[in-house]
Amino acid sequence: MLRFKVRNYFFLGFILALLIGFHYLGWLKFLEQGVQAVIIPISSKITGWRFAFQDSFKYVSNKQAVMDNYNACLEKNQNSEVDKAKLKVLEQENAELKKQLNFLSERSFAHVMAEVVGRNTGSVEKMIIITAGEEAGVKIGQPVIAGEGILVGTIAKVEKNISMVRLINDNQSKIAATILNKDGSLGVVEGGYGLSIRMNFIPRNETVLIGDQIITSGMEQNIPRGLLIGEVAVAENEAYQPFQQAVLTPSTDLSKLHIVSILISN
Repeated sequence: MLRFKVRNYFFLGFILALLIGFHYLGWLKFLEQGVQAVIIPISSKITGWRFAFQDSFKYVSNKQAVMDNYNACLEKNQNSEVDKAKLKVLEQENAELKKQLNFLSERSFAHVMAEVVGRNTGSVEKMIIITAGEEAGVKIGQPVIAGEGILVGTIAKVEKNISMVRLINDNQSKIAATILNKDGSLGVVEGGYGLSIRMNFIPRNETVLIGDQIITSGMEQNIPRGLLIGEVAVAENEAYQPFQQAVLTPSTDLSKLHIVSILISN
């Protein structure tokens, strides 16, 4: 048995030596090229499958992390948009506050500031709800302003911590006013005309021009002279009417009020 194994080892060694010799002599070149032509494509394919399997494994193993990062980025973007909107609102409110404070400090009016928290803007009734009431000294009939002394309405109802403001375009609103023209024309500004307001009872013999400004006349209790109401958009002076009228454009958008001030009576 030992002799048989030695013989086999000798034979295999002889064959291996022959192959090495033939390789260096170049006699096996054709055979080697054939073997390479078969083995190399198979090896490349196996390597490609191995890398693809590794990539797939990495994708599956990291999928949850990718989704977590995506959701975090999405939430961060949403928070950024919310912050931008809040900043824009604060900028608008600060600009409005500065206007009102400038006017109030110049005129030394006692006042209470309030936010608009509700509105009723039906076809003829135009009211807003504000965050100031009896406890803040608010009373019925007090004027409510926006911007730099623009009259927007008067207090119509008061509760403990809130009040209702009747806007100047409400159908029940009536404000004694004067035109800043050469005649200082007097009249009454009334609401209830859709999107516009009118000044009625203007003497027919006085000149009213488009663009003339309208202010409060100071002839009413609690409402001082000089609060801006609007300007003349159309003047109507009919021959058969005892008075002339004017269609006015309000000096501020009454549908977009956010912060107002109530002028408190002494």
